[in-house]
Amino acid sequence: MSPTRAEQAEKTRKTVLETARRLFIEHGFDATSLQLIADTMGVTKANVYYYFRTKVEILEALLEGSVVALTTMLDEAEKIKGRQERVEFLVDGFVDQVVVAHRTIAPMNRADPIIRRHEGISRRLDELSGRGLHLLFGDTPTPDQRAAHAMLGDLGPATRSLSHLPDDELRAVLRRLCLRVVRV
Repeated sequence: MSPTRAEQAEKTRKTVLETARRLFIEHGFDATSLQLIADTMGVTKANVYYYFRTKVEILEALLEGSVVALTTMLDEAEKIKGRQERVEFLVDGFVDQVVVAHRTIAPMNRADPIIRRHEGISRRLDELSGRGLHLLFGDTPTPDQRAAHAMLGDLGPATRSLSHLPDDELRAVLRRLCLRVVRV
């Protein structure tokens, strides 16, 4: 049975995203054009444009899974009363997201100029970060706690230096690191 139009459209959309993700990593966001994405896929630029009018829309789509996962994690963390249990839950969830992002949309992160340049994306990620800071350290975090939170916001150098590790080992190392940093 041949795929329906809707199934084919979703497959093409996913291919655009996967191709763009790979090209963003290989060439950088700025050096990747919609035309390069189309050429790499072997389709017309109009085909890519049908799904995404801009690279920013592609970037938003690539980040959407992480944003939804982080939002869900923060929503669940708000229900946890004990600080230690909440911190461990947040660290575990955050580390999982970091590893997934490292293996899929890396090297982009919240501090990346590409992300910071795009107000809508930046604002959403800053809101999530603010919620995380509040859940970790309460209403009035100390300067040390703010610094710890900021350090956790960019685990890129650590993940890049440990790329050779299998995901379970990478998670374990990052978890230990994050728990030490959070216990300021």
